[in-house]
Amino acid sequence: MIKIIILADSYKHFENAVKEYEKRLGKNIEIIKLKPVKTGNIIQKETELLKKYLVKQNWYKIVLNPKWKNIDTKEFYNLVEEKKIEYKNIIFIIWWAYWIDYKNLQNQINYELNLGKMTMPHSLALLVLIEQVYRVDMIKKWSSYDK
Repeated sequence: MIKIIILADSYKHFENAVKEYEKRLGKNIEIIKLKPVKTGNIIQKETELLKKYLVKQNWYKIVLNPKWKNIDTKEFYNLVEEKKIEYKNIIFIIWWAYWIDYKNLQNQINYELNLGKMTMPHSLALLVLIEQVYRVDMIKKWSSYDK
């Protein structure tokens, strides 16, 4: 199974497309929407919110990070399929503009992934990510890509 954690007020601009991919993926995907913190030490509070959730999961954890290296679909397919064998389950984390305290979460994150060099809103990143997860599923079923 794959879970995607997104910290966002909403993703209404892309909601229909996201729901379509959720429907196609069925029980293989779960999207967890967490609300952003609005006051106080936002980075600390949001890091703790994420940390509490991640501690409960013995899954392979991938955070989207625009500063990390980007990979193509073939590499993404290989990463997902390899980690599913080892961990069975994967969590992708799409986080808010304030980011997170990596020093505090360092031992919770297994991999950092960049979807591309262009900046995009988190809701669009969700759509791009879920489409790529769907593509991995289709490659696995029909081998339509050169693996």
